[in-house]
Amino acid sequence: MEFKKMIVCLLLIAALSSVVFAGSASAKSVLYEGDIQAGDGYQINNHVIDVADVFPENEYASFYVYEKDTELMDKGLDINDTFTFEIDNEEVEVKLLDTKTGTLPRAEIAITITDDDIVNTKGIVDGGHEKAEFSGTPIIEITKSVSSNTIQAGDSVTVTVRAENKGDDEATDLRFSNNLPEKFILEETFVSQSGEMSLDIGESQQIFVYRIKSTEPGTFTLKPTTATFSNNAGVDFPQTSSNTPTITVEGEPAAMADVEVSADLQEPVIPRGESTEVTLLIRNNGEGDAEAVSVDIQLPDGLEYESGDSDIEMISGTPTIYLQTLGVQQEKEFTFNVKAEEMGSYTVTTSYSYISAEDPEAEEINSETTADELQVTEGKYDFLLEQPLYVYIVPVVIILGAAAWIYYRRQQYRF
Repeated sequence: MEFKKMIVCLLLIAALSSVVFAGSASAKSVLYEGDIQAGDGYQINNHVIDVADVFPENEYASFYVYEKDTELMDKGLDINDTFTFEIDNEEVEVKLLDTKTGTLPRAEIAITITDDDIVNTKGIVDGGHEKAEFSGTPIIEITKSVSSNTIQAGDSVTVTVRAENKGDDEATDLRFSNNLPEKFILEETFVSQSGEMSLDIGESQQIFVYRIKSTEPGTFTLKPTTATFSNNAGVDFPQTSSNTPTITVEGEPAAMADVEVSADLQEPVIPRGESTEVTLLIRNNGEGDAEAVSVDIQLPDGLEYESGDSDIEMISGTPTIYLQTLGVQQEKEFTFNVKAEEMGSYTVTTSYSYISAEDPEAEEINSETTADELQVTEGKYDFLLEQPLYVYIVPVVIILGAAAWIYYRRQQYRF
């Protein structure tokens, strides 16, 4: 019984081993299986496997492996023997399947690789590595220059970007990417190579030429221009970058606006149903003019906008103040009334935005402010609404009944 169990275990182990080995074998990709004459070779990218000599009577063949013109190894194989080498960290295996006679003896071989994704060139080469055509390496050198490294605030400078192929192969699928520096605005573009292009060996081209204008003082380093490219064989190369020139901008900093909005309540406590006045003060505390000043008055549920200055407009249901400009240290005052509809505590919020007129690159500045809390108390006649309905109905019924009785008796006495 124990012997049978042992046999079963051995069979299971053998089956699992065959699955593992079959999986390993299937993981390899077959590049070639067939005959190659002595003196010819098989090319994989920039590597060539030369079949040097074939001896059918001895069932033997010799091989050389080259990377371009550089010999990497030589191997002799008997039938069913193998040797391996690496291309881009992937293992290539060469196996001699058979030797054949003819005008020129031939070797039947099988060539496999662990991952064929790296393969961009493959095939038989008549005459071996000496007749093979190899792909080269494009080297793209990008140079960025400026017309002046020191300028005054508000002045312009011209930026020129050139690219030269200093490699030994054409650069294809060449794409350039360029970003403008901060605190500069683009004035004019003279040259812009957008889209895909190519550069032959030794070729040089202008890629970008443009003029930018400074907006504030400081020392600024231009961002690099980058490029991606391939060679003639379709091999992709790492991204390359240009140098990064520095521009010093002299002068005084741009004067910036600083708008502040405050809100004050005339009465912090009012009864329900009454109104109070709110005063808005808009002031520019900065050193530069403000433009496109917009103030939105946001009222919570329970408060209703009642009336206000003529400069306050209703836009999409929101009371809004708009000032085209607000000068340095200038202030403007606006008033409006809100009516309390429900009891509770409320805050009147104003959100506002503006831009600094002196900064050509100015981004919109957004902020908000709130008035002191408004307390809405019980209205003058609210206590009446708190009594049950019969409190008001019963006296009315009694009064109406008394009036009807008096009228009735009066009619009786008349007759």
